[in-house]
Amino acid sequence: MKYYTSLLLWIVTSTAFSQYAQNALIPIKRHTFSSEILKEERSFQVYLPPSYFYSDQGSFPVVYLMDGDYNFYHDTGLIEFLSTVADKIPEMIVVGISDKGSAKYREYCRPNAEGTEGGRANTFMTFLEEELKPLINKKYRTSSYEILVGHSMGGLFVTNHYLEKPDTFHSYIAIDPSLWWNDYALTKKANTVFMDQKELSSNLFISLANTQGMGVRGFVGVLDTYFPYDTKWSFTHYEDENHGSVHMIAVKEALLQLFKNWEVSRDTFYTFKSSQDLMDHYKKLNSEFTTQFSLPAYNFGNMMNYYYRKNLTADIAIIGSEIMNHFPNSLDEFYSVLGRYHLEAKKYEEAEKTYNTCLIKRPNSFRAYDGLSKVYTNRKEFKKATETSRRAIELAKKANARQWQLNELQSNLDNIIELSKKKN
Repeated sequence: MKYYTSLLLWIVTSTAFSQYAQNALIPIKRHTFSSEILKEERSFQVYLPPSYFYSDQGSFPVVYLMDGDYNFYHDTGLIEFLSTVADKIPEMIVVGISDKGSAKYREYCRPNAEGTEGGRANTFMTFLEEELKPLINKKYRTSSYEILVGHSMGGLFVTNHYLEKPDTFHSYIAIDPSLWWNDYALTKKANTVFMDQKELSSNLFISLANTQGMGVRGFVGVLDTYFPYDTKWSFTHYEDENHGSVHMIAVKEALLQLFKNWEVSRDTFYTFKSSQDLMDHYKKLNSEFTTQFSLPAYNFGNMMNYYYRKNLTADIAIIGSEIMNHFPNSLDEFYSVLGRYHLEAKKYEEAEKTYNTCLIKRPNSFRAYDGLSKVYTNRKEFKKATETSRRAIELAKKANARQWQLNELQSNLDNIIELSKKKN
């Protein structure tokens, strides 16, 4: 772990329980609680994805991030970009595990061993399993799918955790891990652990920067000896990245590998016989990742556009039914997209009906109110348009909508007010 804290001095965070970070790029909550296992106060930060606030339905995989105060903001920004802009991975909850200074952090990352090299990794594993994870699962809409990420000494902890308790997390991401520790002890340990295993139970993504003497290749050699064809592990050497820069690209590539089937390409989409095939694709992912996902908004919108342009009303009905039963957190998105296409086709009565149906099922949908405001604007009913537009902004703020969304809503309201003035 590189402890360049000056990099984050511009971020203002609160040490009180359940307080938002005032200057965070995205809404973040910081929590503190007393750990009986570690015998000390522990803090963590939680990132919740945008659609988490749109309804009380659906569940989300959880990323547990070692060295959470250092890596939290760039990792959550990357995950939000990949999930809500690029549609490459699903939305996820991220838990940034705070340290208590570099000395104690290293102590908890080092595996248990005799002598000065030994640490308290086993104790910290117990803390994660018996205290932190149950707390997160109780407080948030988590799925059972969990990922552990660590870099450098945190990568050492992740690799050791994989050897000690491989079933505690579904996937482990070890970034340029410090496997030189204690004369490459984990490589020797891996040889013993893997000797009697027939297959790996969890995913391991291990990466190496252009650093020397990290001990990664020796560990990878053991994996390659016992599991040369097992797809649950992968190794990537980023020759052009240094120890610090490798973090972002390694996290990105690991998540893209893990969710490689998330994005439906244009070619794949055209192989589907109907929208039922599309829904079955994502239902399969629900099952594989034990998660009730939100559908990828951008790609979903494009697919809906195809069915709408082709006047495939039966396919649209299938999507609506499947979302209701299997992707409830995307119900707001479904009606908003459908209403928008009615609106663009100047089918104002159908658009109004669609948005109102959305509000029956999701009374706090700011997107439905925004859509209604545009219906009323086109009818020159500016009083109604203004009221629904203001309501959209109010609900969007309560839903922690991102600033770009608030900008769009405000722009719409400004346009309505301007048109209203011209009418009068």
